[in-house]
Amino acid sequence: MEHKLFNIVSLNFTIGRKALFVLLFCGLNIYSQYNKSGYTDIARQRLLVHITSDYLHTISQGQIDKDSAVRASCRLYNLSILLPYNESYNNGKTTPAIKLLEHDKVTQAKNVLPNLKDENRFLLLLELSNYFIFKTGKQKADLDQAEKYLEEVLRQKNWDKWKIGAMMLKANLLNQRGNSDESQKLYLEIEKRCKQSGNNLDLARAFLEAGKTLQYGNPQRLVYFQKALSIFQNLKKKEKEIETLSQINIEYFIARRFDDSQKLIYKIVQLQKEIKYHHNQYAFDVLSYLSYRKGDLVKALYYSNKSIESIQSKEDSIFKGLFFLRRGQLYQHSKKNQEALFWYSKALENKTKETQLYWYKAFLSKAWVLNELHRNNEALALLKKTANEFPPVTDFEKMHFAFILGQTYVSLKKMDLAEKNYSVFQNIAQNYPLQYVHDEFPAAFFQIASFYQNIGKNDKARQLLKNGISHTFEIGVAEKSQYYYNLFKIDSTEKKYNDAIKNLLLSQKYKDSAFNKEQQKKFAELLVKYEADKKDKNIKLLHTQNQLQLIKSRETEREKNILLIGSLLLIVIVFLLLYSYSIKQKNNRKLEANQRELDQKNSFLESLNHEQQKLLKEKEWLIKEVHHRVKNNLQMVTSLLNSQSAYLKDSDAKMAVKDSLRRMQAVSMIHQKLYHDDNISTIAMPQYIDELVHYLHESFDNENQIVFKKNIEAINLHVSQAIPLGLIITESVVNAIKYAFLEKQNGIIEISLFHEDKENIVLKITDNGIGLPDFTNKTDTNSLGLNLIKGLSKQLKGSFSIENNNGVHIIIKFIYLNN
Repeated sequence: MEHKLFNIVSLNFTIGRKALFVLLFCGLNIYSQYNKSGYTDIARQRLLVHITSDYLHTISQGQIDKDSAVRASCRLYNLSILLPYNESYNNGKTTPAIKLLEHDKVTQAKNVLPNLKDENRFLLLLELSNYFIFKTGKQKADLDQAEKYLEEVLRQKNWDKWKIGAMMLKANLLNQRGNSDESQKLYLEIEKRCKQSGNNLDLARAFLEAGKTLQYGNPQRLVYFQKALSIFQNLKKKEKEIETLSQINIEYFIARRFDDSQKLIYKIVQLQKEIKYHHNQYAFDVLSYLSYRKGDLVKALYYSNKSIESIQSKEDSIFKGLFFLRRGQLYQHSKKNQEALFWYSKALENKTKETQLYWYKAFLSKAWVLNELHRNNEALALLKKTANEFPPVTDFEKMHFAFILGQTYVSLKKMDLAEKNYSVFQNIAQNYPLQYVHDEFPAAFFQIASFYQNIGKNDKARQLLKNGISHTFEIGVAEKSQYYYNLFKIDSTEKKYNDAIKNLLLSQKYKDSAFNKEQQKKFAELLVKYEADKKDKNIKLLHTQNQLQLIKSRETEREKNILLIGSLLLIVIVFLLLYSYSIKQKNNRKLEANQRELDQKNSFLESLNHEQQKLLKEKEWLIKEVHHRVKNNLQMVTSLLNSQSAYLKDSDAKMAVKDSLRRMQAVSMIHQKLYHDDNISTIAMPQYIDELVHYLHESFDNENQIVFKKNIEAINLHVSQAIPLGLIITESVVNAIKYAFLEKQNGIIEISLFHEDKENIVLKITDNGIGLPDFTNKTDTNSLGLNLIKGLSKQLKGSFSIENNNGVHIIIKFIYLNN
């Protein structure tokens, strides 16, 4: 029968679903650490990813999602997985963190983020959003992470150049969440911003992306694409023009506007030639299919040849099985079944379980051809053997396996088994999603209708014919011929001769358009030309092999000469080695003598070093002992002053003694810490200040009405700075406790010590008390404290300032002595 089951351009969704695994399985295992696209510029690299992923997505009829198709295409050509979606904010810049992200090292990339600032930080935030938005699948956790990073960018006011890119990512994120209306509103906002700023390039990108987010068949898609196309053409961005035309072509294809689609592909091929884009195999493959649908086998074969010739690299060959399948279908359609069998077998080479959906259609086509060659038992054996090793998994595989098995049983005259398998096909097809139904379904229904007509079930046959034409808007020329031929047979059986003659004429008309003698002649001539070209290439290859053989013989002779010269050189080298060995032995003896002398000197130096270490330890012990004795002496003086104060009657004298006690205690605490700590020259200020303030607080009976707030950085000061600083704190805190707060008044004293920069340290002591009553008067009872603070500030070689603003604010700034 003159009909065709499989049309490669409409490869059903099941093949598409596993095409991703084919790419990953066959492609990723052979990629290395360099760009394999063949293009050095980013524009063509992006175009390659978009064209390849669109082909993969559309031939699978949506069963491999676009994000997976894009990511697989990037992995195949070893391009950045971020590249397809970042052109609105990244012109190719990469950083170590982005490199981590490109290799799926997400956690490591996130760990870098806190250390980045300004442009590098915002770029990584956007790329992290990019990564999670377009990651395979639509996991909420991924989208939540993407939104978190995006919001940080969108909140910034000083980084407008990132906003359009961030907004486009946000629109895609909303679409991924299922908020299509919100996504489209955001694209309208982007459009408004781009028009206001005159940013036509991003405006065109926004139109293109807005169209892509809409469902196939939505009329607004073409509106967006046409707007984008007009701007890209004006800007002479040919790569983007090709990408946009490819999207328009998908819409034409879905709407069955095949003539418009064909014209558009011609334009795409011309533009690809102008920019030296050599991955034309996908465009030629579609042109081959469109020519086949029209019944133009000559052009179909011509473009099939072109698609195979366009495969130039190992990466391109990932899809070669699809193009071999196309070639086999054209041969089968032309009744050249032996040639078709050859090409189907080539498509089945290296088949594995992992790539099952990639080659399964070729396997079914091969069984079909074996039946047409009346090798029915061989077809049955192939079906059973393959089903045992690779059982059909998807609904498509199960239904079409059952269909081909039914066809085989018809050829073997086992009608019961045939009808049983045809029923399996019909039951699955009845519930098959209509959006994934394509030309293979009508062909199967027409074949089964012929079976029921032959066994006398005309009503069933008519219903199946009706089912076949209802699945698509338009069927190909060969399918039309088969449809009317089946109607002719049914009408003839039912003696409806007028209808039978009419249908026979229509069948013959479409058959002649596809199988006329002129077509067959041209097809044969093209095959001859193809075979002749193939022979010429083989002759050239043979000539090349002869040249290689000649070169190889010359290389052999050269190797002999090199071996002879090498032998002579080896003898000379051995002699030189022996001579150098004797010299080396002599030098070794001298070196051994020198080594003994060095060992003696080293031994002497070690003993000196040991003595030095011993002296250093003794020095440290002595210094600690000094600190201990100073501390004890201060304690003794403190005890004497305490005893003396008990006999004093004058309150001012008592207060002066107590102030002196507190000052000595501040110094004593430092010497105590130096004595107890391993470090004998520096003081850890957080612990020291905490203990000092606690002591000062306890030395006043203020019923805890004063609260101390401390903000002390982890700073170690040399003792020469720690002592004056401790006295300044003592003087300031004591004055604040005594004079800053009225009786029973609650108050806050805040002490801060921090690095202003690498060289300077700042001490701030503030209170919220009544302040200085007369800030300009330096002759009151506080003048001693102020003079003492000033003097200690000069000792620190620092500056001193005091402010009277809702309390007293003392600020000391001094240079940090790096220890």
